[in-house]
Amino acid sequence: MFIFEVEGLTVCYAAARGRRAVDGVSFALGAGEILGVSGPSGCGKSTMALALIGLLPETAQVSGAIRLRGRDLRTCSEREHAAIRGADVGIIFQESALALNPLRTIGAQIADVVCAHARGDRQSARDRVLTTMTDVGLGDDLDRIYDSYPHELSGGQRQRVLIAQAIVNRPAVVIADEPTASLDASVRQDVLDRMRTLSARQGTSFILISHSADVLSSTAHRVIEMRDGRLATAAARRTPAPRPRASVSFASVGSSALAIEIRGAEKVHAQRRLLSKRHFVKALDSVDLRIERGRTLGLTGPSGCGKSTLARCLAGLDALDAGEIRIDGRRVATRRGRDRQMHRNQVQLIFQDSAAALNPRFTVHEAIVEPMVVQRASTTAERRLRVLELLDHVGLPADALTMRPGELSGGERQRVAIARALATHPRVLILDEAFSGLDVETRQRIIGVLQGLQTTDGLAYLCISHDIDLLAELASEIALMRNGRIVGEQAGALMGSMRVPA
Repeated sequence: MFIFEVEGLTVCYAAARGRRAVDGVSFALGAGEILGVSGPSGCGKSTMALALIGLLPETAQVSGAIRLRGRDLRTCSEREHAAIRGADVGIIFQESALALNPLRTIGAQIADVVCAHARGDRQSARDRVLTTMTDVGLGDDLDRIYDSYPHELSGGQRQRVLIAQAIVNRPAVVIADEPTASLDASVRQDVLDRMRTLSARQGTSFILISHSADVLSSTAHRVIEMRDGRLATAAARRTPAPRPRASVSFASVGSSALAIEIRGAEKVHAQRRLLSKRHFVKALDSVDLRIERGRTLGLTGPSGCGKSTLARCLAGLDALDAGEIRIDGRRVATRRGRDRQMHRNQVQLIFQDSAAALNPRFTVHEAIVEPMVVQRASTTAERRLRVLELLDHVGLPADALTMRPGELSGGERQRVAIARALATHPRVLILDEAFSGLDVETRQRIIGVLQGLQTTDGLAYLCISHDIDLLAELASEIALMRNGRIVGEQAGALMGSMRVPA
């Protein structure tokens, strides 16, 4: 007997002028089955996931049948849907920046899911939350993380919080939309192992949406592919062929043409609480890095090790507590006024969470053209041509110009963020998990564009990623970070431990 059945699911948005985001999708999910869903960015995967639990906006027109244990969810009221979400059906959203409330602590947000569907006091809810947080890899300093706010955690840690929210009540079905995209390899493997354990021992069913062929082939019992809103294929699980590990070198010291030089960088974050002591987290601890012009340095390490903090300091968004950063020989901290503005034009950062990086009120055209308007370096006609050129580079159609971030998929938003970063012809580009929301085809296309710009313009890239194979392809050198420090002398052993076994 199937626990979850979908028949002829169709979703159309009024603003899409008749185009169907999901077009006649049908599938059935058995108890304890892990169903993989793949497909290029924008094919309708996330829209389908939201439709399954009644979270689409009112402007969406939905038809077809969605049945959970024989009950048609299409006939449920919003109150009935609220009782089902979190208890019978859990969901892991793709973008933690949108899914978590920035004004409430992590522990309180997970405990809300427990208290909404189960009787008991707050202490029993806290105990269950702490156990689940441990299960998803948040075991280091649990009490601090429980009392932290979303902005005080790394992107990978926030993603694990979403996973904890989804599984804390042990629902019958979990819809996981790119649940491992921002996780390091060891934690990703732990999460996938947990998923397989829940499936085998407790009969939990999963709809696993992912761009990663390795994740799907090693975890899902079968995989369906979506293209242009329709189902393209359905296949049984296949064991992936082992991929050879790429040989990598680690960051060298010394260069005759330095674009970026970081010396003794230190940064401490103080987390304040009203009725408790302050927590101090040393995000950067005596970091030294150098990147030559026309070269790419890859930076990897577990979630929360300080990679994004280093990126923000390099981009001039945060100040160091000690040490210095030099761009083309000039200290970042000493730049003021127009010099500081020029620095921000020359050094662009692509954030990990594209949803938080783009103004939701701006159209795609307004988001990409804004840096050029601030720079005042071209005419209106030249700016529009530049925007169209950038859209073509990242694989977006021209009719996307009038759309807003909320009308785009996560991968499409990430492509807009990349186009925006390239708009001012930067000298240095910082890519903080910039490829995590992209399908393989789009990722390769953008890598080709970046490598072409590097060859012709001598750009320097700092590429932050948990994907070692991606870094080996894109970067000329790789540095490994742990607990705020560059640990190159231990890189060989740690690199092997961070890989997901084939």
